[in-house]
Amino acid sequence: MSSSPPPIQPTPLTALDRFWLETTRGAVKQSIESLEGAAKQLIAITTLASTIYFAAVSFSDIKAGLMQLSSAELWGLALIFALPIVLWLASLWFSILVFKPEIYQTNLDSPDLARETYETIAAYKHKQLQRAYLFLVVAFFPLIVNVLIYFLFVPLPPKT
Repeated sequence: MSSSPPPIQPTPLTALDRFWLETTRGAVKQSIESLEGAAKQLIAITTLASTIYFAAVSFSDIKAGLMQLSSAELWGLALIFALPIVLWLASLWFSILVFKPEIYQTNLDSPDLARETYETIAAYKHKQLQRAYLFLVVAFFPLIVNVLIYFLFVPLPPKT
């Protein structure tokens, strides 16, 4: 005699359960828009940081102080001073990739395929945004080193 297991009865949802399900649905719907909004903010921050850095280097007398150094020292310092800009450009690049159009094959009659496509798009944008944040943050370390080099080691220009 084989007896079949009793049918599973779904547990009724509480108001709190419904709240969390609706909250999660809304978060999923807004995830790509949130990633793109964060990328826009990151582009603005990176552009502002680069502009301030360019202005600080341009208006300082660093060139006059560096003329007393050897050619090898000049190249070394030039590379060190350029490193934050290079890293910020990489951050900008990855931020812009968040908006890069891609072609995704999907079938809107297949919920599973539609979900996979949406998740693929969100994962791609998230990956690019994470890279952009990484390069933005990493750029501040050579920036701090540059400030220390400037204050401690760049000789003052000779008095005329």
